[in-house]
Amino acid sequence: MMVQRQLARFVSYAKLPLALTVFFGIAASGAAVAAGFALVDVVRRIFADGSSGVSGVYGPLALAAIMTVLRLVLLWARDQCATWTAARVKVRVRARLVERVFDLGPGHLVRRRVGDVQATLVDGVEAIQAYVGFYLPQAVIALVVPGALVAFLVTLDPWVALVVVVGVIVVPFARQMWRKLLGVRGQAHWGMYAEYSAKTTDALQGMTTLVALGAARRHGEALAEEAERLRLATTRSLGASLGVYTVTSAAMGLGTGIAVVIAALRHATGALDATAVLLVLFLSAECFRPLSDLQNYWHEGFYGMAAANGIYALLEAQPDVKDAPDVRPRDIASPPSITLEDVTFSYPESDRLALDRMSVELAAGSTLALVGRSGAGKSTVVQLLQRVFDPKSGSIRIDGTDLRALPLDQLRSLIGVVSQDVVLFHGSISENIRLAKADVTDAELMQVIRAARLDDVVERLPEGLDTQVGERGARLSGGERQRVAIARALLRDAPILVLDEATSSLDGENEAAVAAALQELRHGRTTVVVAHRLSTVADADVVVVLEAGRIAESGAPAELMRARGAWRDLVHAQAEGVVGS
Repeated sequence: MMVQRQLARFVSYAKLPLALTVFFGIAASGAAVAAGFALVDVVRRIFADGSSGVSGVYGPLALAAIMTVLRLVLLWARDQCATWTAARVKVRVRARLVERVFDLGPGHLVRRRVGDVQATLVDGVEAIQAYVGFYLPQAVIALVVPGALVAFLVTLDPWVALVVVVGVIVVPFARQMWRKLLGVRGQAHWGMYAEYSAKTTDALQGMTTLVALGAARRHGEALAEEAERLRLATTRSLGASLGVYTVTSAAMGLGTGIAVVIAALRHATGALDATAVLLVLFLSAECFRPLSDLQNYWHEGFYGMAAANGIYALLEAQPDVKDAPDVRPRDIASPPSITLEDVTFSYPESDRLALDRMSVELAAGSTLALVGRSGAGKSTVVQLLQRVFDPKSGSIRIDGTDLRALPLDQLRSLIGVVSQDVVLFHGSISENIRLAKADVTDAELMQVIRAARLDDVVERLPEGLDTQVGERGARLSGGERQRVAIARALLRDAPILVLDEATSSLDGENEAAVAAALQELRHGRTTVVVAHRLSTVADADVVVVLEAGRIAESGAPAELMRARGAWRDLVHAQAEGVVGS
């Protein structure tokens, strides 16, 4: 039997329905045994009384009929409780996994693909719920019922009982022999499935890019090859499963047949009467029935075990950042100052320093611009400020308080972000803005919409604020998505604002509208700007030029221009169209 202690602990999510599933399953076997005894009694009466005793069989026949109907009712109840168990386990496990994914934070997805996590959350949980809801209770029934019936057969005839015991032992032993092969092929199948799911997710998200590059057909052919590898892995796992099914089916059939043959031989020697032989037939068949039913749930157990690794990889993963045990909310000025002191950082599984002893002082209410070539470390500073990761050494302080001394919820409530890649969720414009504040009034909503220069966009749309934005905001233009993001940030009203290349992909007209909205947004806040277009940060209080994770120079824009250093070189290079960020 495929029982894994880690998976079995999900039983605690559905103790009552699982117990009822086992109870009704055992009761159904009991009803079948009772029907068998009643039919044996019918045969005994006919043998004893001949045709004159026909009237005496009506009672046992009626009992057999009642027990047969009762068994059907109990099997229905068993299946209902199994479905109830599976549903409860699925809801609880998926909720726990989703909660865990949010606890792990965005840093976890640096090391694990989104499609892989999605496969675990969806299909992995489906496999687990089938394992706990159907396979596990049937495994318990397959232990209890044969044990009880073998104990009775011992009292009837030890030799017959011995044959049945051998058959009962061979069935799980044969499965155990196949378990290693099944485990290897099951893991190969699940790994292939998760990989295919991840690649399919990538393809769907990047469909526009694939079409634009003329690579859709090539990528589709690569996915087809991946699907063929998945099919082969599935076929191999099913082939291994078919092998164990054949062996165990043969063991159950032979066990029943040999038991009846031995009972008949014992009858020939006078050790058993004819009705006892018939009873052996009924009881040995019923003894193997729970094992046969368990065979029907073999795939549930098999795929549940295969999916377990992905689920426990998520549940046991440690977040890159977490609250200290003694952390507590603190009073933070609005707007606050920001200080980076000797901050050094490298990404997980990378030896290259993304930031190297970076130190910056930003006064409350002022604006810091981070500029530099691609890979210089600008976005890394933003991630560390939001505590997606913690520095390897050094510290980041807000209003003099180390980020690690603030609860994560409080820290992230202090920061509003508008980035180049705006994430909008499928739903209406209104719903996407309200994410920042669930209890916002209509008046507050319209106020931030006007401040974000989004009101003219809303007025042009037939459904106004109820307009559906589509997957990732696909039904809105880049400028419209940016204005929704600005409205969301205004509604959040955080004292720290992060603008991560918020206007870099916009045309002139949209950039002017968004820039005006951003100017409104920056008022009264401490702002960190990651800039692609250097002209957009000419009014920054402090500019930091980063090169390979180090500060090349810093200061006010005008001072840096006079210094004729890295900032001036970047400005001139961009003016000539030869540098980006």
